[in-house]
Amino acid sequence: MISLYIFIEFTLLILFILFKILKFSNEILNIFRIIPIIINLLVVFNKNVNRRLKLALIISLIADIFFLYVNSCPLGISLFIVVQLIYHFYLNNKNNSFIFLLSILNILLVLKLNYKILIIEGVIYGIISILNITKATILSKNDNSIKYFKYSLIILFLCDICILTKFIYKDIFIIDILERLFYNTSQVILVIYVLKEYDSLFYKILQPLFKLLFKIYYNPKVINKEYIPINGAAVIAGNHKHALDPILVDYCTKRVVHTLAKKDLHDGPFGWFFKGIGTIPVDLKASKNHNALVSAIDYLKNDSLINVSPEAKRNFTKEILLPFKPGAVVMAKRSNCKIIPYSITGDYKFRSKNLKITFGKPLDVSSLSVEEANELLYKTIKKLIIDARK
Repeated sequence: MISLYIFIEFTLLILFILFKILKFSNEILNIFRIIPIIINLLVVFNKNVNRRLKLALIISLIADIFFLYVNSCPLGISLFIVVQLIYHFYLNNKNNSFIFLLSILNILLVLKLNYKILIIEGVIYGIISILNITKATILSKNDNSIKYFKYSLIILFLCDICILTKFIYKDIFIIDILERLFYNTSQVILVIYVLKEYDSLFYKILQPLFKLLFKIYYNPKVINKEYIPINGAAVIAGNHKHALDPILVDYCTKRVVHTLAKKDLHDGPFGWFFKGIGTIPVDLKASKNHNALVSAIDYLKNDSLINVSPEAKRNFTKEILLPFKPGAVVMAKRSNCKIIPYSITGDYKFRSKNLKITFGKPLDVSSLSVEEANELLYKTIKKLIIDARK
């Protein structure tokens, strides 16, 4: 869903830019200004999200209506001050009653003084914005998820600078484009944060594209993919013969799959990408990978899917399987979830006629020792490979 949401939001942004270039009327342009904010509300409205942040999105929509359709900058800015106050008390975890009081005072002043208070409002808004960015930056050092909220605030502040520039120098084409770009982007990032969709964000965005390309180019055959649960935790474990094996596993489900990948990929120039798609780094040279194991178990305890190759490396030998490491069964036992075994056979060739991934029935290893469970997993995957080759 998140990839579709982002696609719609930025399609609307591109249409706004295109219509702006073609010099459409403000009535038409305002549609592409307001619809993205309405979509934001629709996406989060029925979700179990933080009430303060949901309220901030509602008031943002009302503020935009005052800006675009009532032509009242003072009331619009006063409402955006309320939004920043909500952010401030969210970040500092303080009571909402003070927000209400400040908001009423602010709006009463605006109704009384109207444009005479516009500059004062702008200064107040700027001070609160900077305070919020500073607070979010401090909090993000201990809470990685807050960085997305911080990014949203920073990009929104860039939007505010564009609005200030337009107020001083009137209508400037490129500033109008940048204002909308910054505003839409900040709100999209906020929604991603509110929905807690920031984990493996690149994965969620890229998954539909990679699945389409994989289907067109390789056309793999998938057997028994219904064994992958629609929700809940599971360890997906199978043989490893090619660098594209993890993508083939991802191809078989709409869910995010966290794959254990060698640490070198995370440390290289494309480390940002592998972190963004939610892979878990494993040091193949280390005798133990405690951090990788802990990370994987944490994901499983949060009802995620983990893909791991018990062989621990690609099999370049003539043997059907390399000896198995116990990591997969340890993860399953400690998180009390099942293991979905799979086999990959055939060749990665254009429109391959034999590339196939076969899933086996889920294995419950809770009552087995680690050694017994590892042996069962080895035999199950080996049988899947042999059967698939027939």
